[in-house]
Order: sequence, then C-alpha cells, then structure tokens
Amino acid sequence: MNPMRKFMYFIVLLCLTGCAQAENIGVQAVKVGKSIQYRVLGDHYLQTDNFERGEEAFRQAVQDNPNSPESNYYLGRFLLAGGKAEEAVGYLEKAVALDPGKADYFFWLGLAYGENGWREEELRLYSRALEIDPKHLQALIYRGHALLKNKQYEESLDSYRQALELWPESPAALYNRALILKTLGRAPEERLAWKEYLDLYPAGSLARRAADHLNMLSDFSYRNHTLGARTITLTEVRFEPFSAKLDGATMPSLKLAGATAVNMGKGTLQVVVHLKNNEKLARERAISIKKYLEEHFPDLRGGRIGISWFGVPEEFTVGGKKLRADESVRFFLTG
Repeated sequence: MNPMRKFMYFIVLLCLTGCAQAENIGVQAVKVGKSIQYRVLGDHYLQTDNFERGEEAFRQAVQDNPNSPESNYYLGRFLLAGGKAEEAVGYLEKAVALDPGKADYFFWLGLAYGENGWREEELRLYSRALEIDPKHLQALIYRGHALLKNKQYEESLDSYRQALELWPESPAALYNRALILKTLGRAPEERLAWKEYLDLYPAGSLARRAADHLNMLSDFSYRNHTLGARTITLTEVRFEPFSAKLDGATMPSLKLAGATAVNMGKGTLQVVVHLKNNEKLARERAISIKKYLEEHFPDLRGGRIGISWFGVPEEFTVGGKKLRADESVRFFLTG
C-alpha cells in the first residue's frame, strides 16, 4: 500500500473510531438524563403522596425502559405504597439485579419482603443495605423492628442504638428501645428511656402508653388525665419546695389542661391535690392552681374550676397494677 493510501486509511479509521466514541458518549448521556428524570419525577410523587399517579407514570417508564434500575425501583416503591406488596417485589428485585450497589434498593426490597411476611429474607436485605451504607438510617430502624419481632432483644437494642446515634429524636427507635428494656427487666434504664421519649413526644396514643409504663415504675413525671372525651399526657405539676408556689417548668402542663377544658366548651375542670400528711399545704396548692388557670383562661372563671385536696396519698390503678403517689395533682372534667 502506497503512502497516500495508508494515510487515507488512517484518516477513515480515525473518523470511524471517533464517531463510535461520540455515539457511545451520546447514549450514555441519554441514560444519565433518563436516570435524573426518573429520580426527580419519582421523588416528587413520593413527597406529595401521589402514589396512584406515580404508579401510572412508572408503569409507562418500565414499559419504555425495562432495563432501567430507576424505573423499576420507583414502580416498586409506588406499588408498595399502594398496598400491592406482592407485585412490588418483582420490580424491586429487578432494580437490585440491575444496580446492586444501591443501599436504598436493598432496603425497600427488604421492606416489601416484610410486608409479604418473609421475615428471614427481610432481615437479610436490611443487613445487606447496611453493608453498602453502614449509616443507612431506615435500614437500622427497620432491622431493629425485624429483630424485635424475632425476640432478638439485645440485637434489636443495638440496632436502635446505632439509629439514635444518627437521629437522636427517632420516635420509633426511642419508643421501642424503652419497650425492650421493659421486656429485659432493666427498670432503671427503662425509666430513663420512657422519659426521653416523653420529653420529645408528649402527645398522642404512644405518649399515653409511655406514661402508663412510666407510672408502673412508680415514676409520676408524666401522668394521663381524662378531660371529657380526651385523654392528655401532662408533666407532673410541681411546686417550689415546702410551698404552694408553682414551679415555672410546670406552666406548659397547666396551660394545656386549661386550653383543653376551654375547648370542650362546657363542664367543670376539677383539680384534685394529694399531699401525704399535709392537708393544709394541699389546699393551698389547689388554690394556687385555680388562680393561675383563671388568670390565664378567663373562660374558666365563674365556677368552671372545682378544687379538692387531701392529706393522704393518691391511690389508683394503671394496667391492672395498684399504684400510690404520695404527692400528686389530677385533672378531670365533670358536668
């Protein structure tokens, strides 16, 4: 081959190679663009709880791009959110197979397995997610849940501990940690755990249960009070030592009790104070509470607050257990 032909052959080969590389780059760019598009669209529908629309959009995405890990992942997520856990499994399994480096994919597949009752596989997949990302918060929390169901209490406790290092205010981890400590009979730690939960989450059905558990340990830092149709959890009403002067830290509880009574629109808010061997101070404390409530809630004036006092401990029952509090304040509604 003469020199000119060699040169022309080299130029053609260079062009073909360059064109092929450019085409490959273009294909990769399209794939990356699609991945970003799916993530933006999928996260939007998840964050707005528009699961039905998300399922519809990603069924089409899977049809258009069956080998896209993102499209399969998001369709699995929307099916799971829509109560179609069995169908979700196949798409999440495919997402994991297509991109086995994503901790999220393993976590959500584990959750889908759990919804289908496949406990052993669920736990294995949470652990796999944590191998990829040891700080995957959801995997730590749900691994704790799965271990708790298996009665693997120490292991569950450790998983919740790791989760709380990442998110100290995780309500599920805080509440279940206290339950495990109760089951293990570790009362001093259990008491601290219930208080930590209630300090952060003093309202709702779990707060009421937490307060009951705390009371059964003879700790009355929090109490449940029934005001008409509502039961509210309040911190202990406190006073300065040897006096009827209200402690400043107790004001939020009094304000919640007063506001709840006002919102009921009718009835008398009863305030009952117990103080062992000191009926006189118990009476003064009851009067102090009434004055505070009438000052801050004018709607409760004119006889809408009743007070009682006793120089003996309060005796009551929680969870079938008889309890006794030497010093207490109770609220309830009558009429």
